[in-house]
Amino acid sequence: MAASESVIAAIDLVIQYFNARRLDLPDGFFDRRTQFVINGAPFETLLGQSPNDPLILMLARGPAGFRFTSKALQHAIPDGKIERGKIEGGDSSIAFELWLSGKLRGSGDAVNAVVPITLKLAAAGHDEIAEATIDEPTLEKIRQARLRP
Repeated sequence: MAASESVIAAIDLVIQYFNARRLDLPDGFFDRRTQFVINGAPFETLLGQSPNDPLILMLARGPAGFRFTSKALQHAIPDGKIERGKIEGGDSSIAFELWLSGKLRGSGDAVNAVVPITLKLAAAGHDEIAEATIDEPTLEKIRQARLRP
C-alpha cells in the first residue's frame, strides 16, 4: 500500500523547513503526544529526569519535542541539510531514509549519515511515533558538537 500524497507532502515540507532553518511544521503533523525515538530509546528517557515528569514529556513529545531536537541538531551541524529517499508504507506506518550532511560545530568534521525513519501513524492521521536510527559513532559526534558554543 502506498503512502498518501498528503503525508509525503507533509514530510517534504518538514524537510524544506529544516533546511531553511525554520522550526515550523505542517498543521496536525505531530500531535502533542507524538513520541520521538532514537536508536530504540524514547527522547524522554534521554533527558536525565524521570521520563514521566510532565515537564519532560512536554519538552520531549509533539511539536515541542520536534523543535527541541531540530534546534539541537541545527546547533551541532550549523550548515546541516537533509534529503529524503524513497518512501514505503501505507495507512499505519511509513518508512524512508534521510541523508544528513554538513559539518560539525567546532571540529568542521563532515557528517554524511543515512538515517532510516519510521513514522507510525494514528487513525486520526497524525504521527504517533517517529523513530530514527543513526549509527552510534555519528550520534556521539553530534552530541559532542552540540555541547560546543
